[in-house]
Amino acid sequence: MTNNLSVLLKKYSVPALFLIIGILLLIVGVRTNQDWTFMMSAVLMFIAGALSALYSSGKLKATMLLLLGGMAGIAAIVALYLSTTTVKDTIDTQTLNDFAFTWSTQNLIDIRYVQKEHFKKNGTYLKTWDEFTEFLKNGTIPFVESEGTVPGRRISSEERDFLYGDNRAVDNKMTEEEAVLLSRWTENPDPKNAADFNGFRRDTVQMDMFKSKFGTKAYLASRERLGLKKFYADSLRYIPYSSGKTEWTLEVQDSVEIGAEFKITTLKVSGMRPFKKDEGDMMSFGSKNSADLTGTWENE
Repeated sequence: MTNNLSVLLKKYSVPALFLIIGILLLIVGVRTNQDWTFMMSAVLMFIAGALSALYSSGKLKATMLLLLGGMAGIAAIVALYLSTTTVKDTIDTQTLNDFAFTWSTQNLIDIRYVQKEHFKKNGTYLKTWDEFTEFLKNGTIPFVESEGTVPGRRISSEERDFLYGDNRAVDNKMTEEEAVLLSRWTENPDPKNAADFNGFRRDTVQMDMFKSKFGTKAYLASRERLGLKKFYADSLRYIPYSSGKTEWTLEVQDSVEIGAEFKITTLKVSGMRPFKKDEGDMMSFGSKNSADLTGTWENE
């Protein structure tokens, strides 16, 4: 009896294992809605178990086993190839989606920068893409050229009279603003104090915005690290991968009431994320109802 049981275990243990695994894979595949390559692998596993069981029982000849096994092997190879291709396609799609998100995010960051610089200089946001592109390519922004440091002392009584014309107490060290005004005072009666401003200069000049931001080595290196293409001012208005046909939606609203008497100008730039269609995949920064310019990507 024991010998018979031992023989049965040796003959049918491997086929039984394949059958059980095949059945379990089929159950899991149906319940979890796996793709067809997974289901084919489960079926092939079940077939392998069935063929092994038939061969072990003597009901299947070796020639037939080789034939059926060969067919199953070919099917397994095909399934493996198709599965590998499917996985590669999935990875490529995910990589493309990730890159499109990175590109779109950088676009919105750059658009926000230009709008903020225009607002700081003019007190308004650019309302059309043509105005935006014109300012981006030809606009200027103020830049403070700086030389020297603020003297590390308090202002003298003579300097106080020049700056303020009163008898206020002078308890704190000189500020940047005071130093700028005093450096331009050509009639300072104290030569020693006047000498503190030798080499000190603060001048505001107008700088080409495009070159100062988008033409710098740091910005270009940043784009290169992200794998982005060369920066084109005329293309910034377009959503990536739209072939230059779909613009970001630009919304500027003047005199939005905040409270009873306070009014502000608001800005919102939005658009659908490339390769996506659901409303939940919208990307934007700003708001039509507040001065907030936070981007959706910053909340993820």
